[in-house]
Amino acid sequence: MTMKSIVKKYILPTVLAAGMFTACTSNFEEINNDPNRPTNEDLLADGNLINGFFPQLSRSVYFNFDNSNWKWQVQQNLNGDVFSGYMAPPTPFAGNSNATHYNLIWNLWPWSLGYENIMSPANAIDQLGEDLTPRLYAPALVLKVLGMHRVSDIYGPIPYVKFGTSEVTYDAQEAVYDKFFAELDLAIANLENTEPVPTFSAVDDLYQGDFVMWKKLAASLKLRLAMRISNVNPTKAKQYAEEAIATGVFEGSDIASVGVGVSPIVNPLATISEGWGDIKMGADMESILTGLNDPRAGVYFTQAGGPEDGDPIKEGFAGVRSGIDLPDGRGDYQYYSRINTEFINQTTPIVLMTSAEVYFLRAEAALNGWNAGGGAQALYEEGVRQSFAQHGVADKADAYLMDDTSVPADYVDVSDATYGTDYSTAAVSDVTINYDASKALEQIITQKWIAMFPEGMEAWSEFRRTGYPHIFPVKYNKSNGDVPAGDYIKRLRYPDGEAVNNVQAYNAGVEALKAENAKATGDTGGSPLWWDVD
Repeated sequence: MTMKSIVKKYILPTVLAAGMFTACTSNFEEINNDPNRPTNEDLLADGNLINGFFPQLSRSVYFNFDNSNWKWQVQQNLNGDVFSGYMAPPTPFAGNSNATHYNLIWNLWPWSLGYENIMSPANAIDQLGEDLTPRLYAPALVLKVLGMHRVSDIYGPIPYVKFGTSEVTYDAQEAVYDKFFAELDLAIANLENTEPVPTFSAVDDLYQGDFVMWKKLAASLKLRLAMRISNVNPTKAKQYAEEAIATGVFEGSDIASVGVGVSPIVNPLATISEGWGDIKMGADMESILTGLNDPRAGVYFTQAGGPEDGDPIKEGFAGVRSGIDLPDGRGDYQYYSRINTEFINQTTPIVLMTSAEVYFLRAEAALNGWNAGGGAQALYEEGVRQSFAQHGVADKADAYLMDDTSVPADYVDVSDATYGTDYSTAAVSDVTINYDASKALEQIITQKWIAMFPEGMEAWSEFRRTGYPHIFPVKYNKSNGDVPAGDYIKRLRYPDGEAVNNVQAYNAGVEALKAENAKATGDTGGSPLWWDVD
């Protein structure tokens, strides 16, 4: 679906419908006034006119709004979850020529779901006006930025700054980020008043109307985006990061998760892994978790199975390398490590951000010499401790943090002998755990990568920004030269329809992409984004 069709199909009807509440009642106010029916002003005052948009907003960042698990599979799982090194499919999709090989056949869905399910309801709320219910406008802005920064970090320049107007243009990513920061600042300001709005608690999938936590999430998201631009604009990054930390970010066991206490959700990863068997542990996860003797390996994944009980395909954990050619019927790979159902099942809330991630963000800020409210080592270690606590292995954190010898392991694909393949490969990192100032950034980002699992979109962005953790290159690059041999994918191409049906705006977006990063060559998977200058 093109941008023009999204505006026509979703945005204009929503705005017109919102306007009809006023237009229709104003025509008949004097002759058809029902004293028992709430007016538009009444609905605005108690938030009900806005509340209806929130379930769609909150459940579309990591898509599960209508429980269409296949949409999430092509929005996230077979893109960011794979590109980050977290997971890989055992299924030979599209005859072994798909996004895992950098043949970008699923590049529509992050775009269409972002605009239809996030920008459309966010724009409808915006049309109702900030001044009417500022405390509800604030979480709408936070969810909008939370969802759309992912879209921009997937494609680069996107329509954003003037979205909802008659002028649908692609904005340079720097301009989009400027708008993100302005919207988060506005949300934080509006959340100074934390008095509850009773009707909002019934539709708030994250915090059940707790505006104190919404303010923390807004500040934490601001910190995430500040670090995202730290290589390309360190001055702005420092300002925004220090402002966010001073505002008050996640700490302790703070978390942002969807599906807690309001209404049931279906966690799509459970369906894709356990129900369909379409995703397994990635080879990089096997290498890093097993090499570092990380107790979270058994929290996240099962050990390898086999065709018969007691006959595992491999002792311990087995991950699938990305970009390999898989046998028809999945062969041995169907028995490789899958997501542990005690970690992710059908009713498990979807985690969008954790305090562990925030401690690692602060650790990196401190490493840069910024005011992060603590030193790099202390914040790094607290990030590890919070992740261990989150996953029920807090008692193992002290010993883990003292380990200064364990390093990622070589990857051995036990199916090489069966299929005559050569997918095994030596480890590509020697990062250790015990804090070492000489390799602190790699340690911070590697531990953040482990802690953020299974949020592959954010992990992929951080890998592109920093180059960490070191992950294995795809075995077979089938991008037809779009991604240089030996390199890693930098972005998704714009949806094909944009180049056909939105030509002028599309061309402007491609030119903005090239103008913002000298290494960008055009609308290809090998063109780095504005902030990707490492």
